[in-house]
Amino acid sequence: MNRIVKKAASLLLAAVLIVAVPCSVRNVCTSHAAEAVSAVWPLDKSFQKISTYFDPLRNEYDVSGYHNAIDVEADYGANIYAAYPGTCVYADWMDAYGNMIIILHEDLGVYTYYAHCSSVTVTSGKAVSGGDMIGHVGSTGDSSGNHLHFGICDKLLSGWPSRTYYDPLTYFKYDGTAIANPNAAATGGEAPECDCTADCAGVYTTKNVVTFLYIRAGHSADSASLGQIPAGAQVNVTKGNGKWAHVEYNGISGYSSMDYLEKLGDIKSEMKIENATVPKDTMTLGTTFGVKGTIKSNLPIAKVWGGVYSKDGASAVQTAEAAPKTATYDLSGYFDGHIMFNKLAEGTYIYRIEAEDTAGKKFTLVDTVFSVGKSSIVAGDLNTDGKVSISDAVVMQNYLLGGASLTEVQYASADMNKDKSVDTFDLVIMRKKLIESNAEPEKK
Repeated sequence: MNRIVKKAASLLLAAVLIVAVPCSVRNVCTSHAAEAVSAVWPLDKSFQKISTYFDPLRNEYDVSGYHNAIDVEADYGANIYAAYPGTCVYADWMDAYGNMIIILHEDLGVYTYYAHCSSVTVTSGKAVSGGDMIGHVGSTGDSSGNHLHFGICDKLLSGWPSRTYYDPLTYFKYDGTAIANPNAAATGGEAPECDCTADCAGVYTTKNVVTFLYIRAGHSADSASLGQIPAGAQVNVTKGNGKWAHVEYNGISGYSSMDYLEKLGDIKSEMKIENATVPKDTMTLGTTFGVKGTIKSNLPIAKVWGGVYSKDGASAVQTAEAAPKTATYDLSGYFDGHIMFNKLAEGTYIYRIEAEDTAGKKFTLVDTVFSVGKSSIVAGDLNTDGKVSISDAVVMQNYLLGGASLTEVQYASADMNKDKSVDTFDLVIMRKKLIESNAEPEKK
């Protein structure tokens, strides 16, 4: 009970302090310090190994998947120091953060926070100086090992750290402590040395990427994210080492994994229709091909066009052009709605659909000769011998009993009452037709 009362009192004090912060301080919060502020490294100098870096995407998508601080590995019980003078506004348990310390630095308009402590040695409302010991390292809360979760933010939301967040490695400079910073290239510092060469230079596109590929601040998946390359986008690579590439995309320079990049010159593009319905060779006025399926290419599709052409393919009778929005384009909903087959005069035509990818390579997807005129389908003629006989009735009966399947042409012929379904009513109509033609078998 005492712990609950203590926590409630701390949260109340934090809320009062938030309200009490002058407007001038809140205005300062909206911008980063013009130059890095001198501060004290929050641990003994022997602890400088950073296991997880700050991710600036936390300021765009304020969810825990984007790290809002740096994690510094340290021994259990190691001293934690206040990085900069201020006032402690919280020193207690905070769920996933474990034991948490939050210090307000009123002159900077920001808060520093220190999470997963094994214990705290400062209390809410106490003024601290830079370098004062305020707690000890631990692994409390949602933590997988002893470390300090050290962050900077300009707001508290119901007492919790909230955006805007800042990278502690760039907001502060730590006197006498040289911390390896993989984000240096993104902050105007000197880029880390590497063994990358211009042999890998060229224009690339993403490979096996469904959503996006990160642009990192260093040659590591643990480096901060500077931006994203959408799936299928083209990106310029200046050099690489087979594992990491120096990339430039949409004004952002950084590093991306070459496991998910492929040079355009190395790509052998292919395009195909998947699960397509093959058009009929003979059509009746008013019907359509029903072209269904998708086209795919290793590169984005820039253009899809097609139409009906004369028998020799020399002149276009009807054409339509589509502008695909993705690398996968559904043909069924576009060309069937734009090509007016019922406007065609009787005759023989070519139905053709073509596409072109961003590399300029063209593909022929559909190229079918068809005729428009009187239907060649005889109702009830399932064996396509030009007449309705007992054998046709046997085929339909087997189909209805589940013992046989029908082709598309057979199904259209078996639909005697034209209700787009083959059932016992069609068998009754076929039997009547057999009787009328004196083709009913003799009863035994």
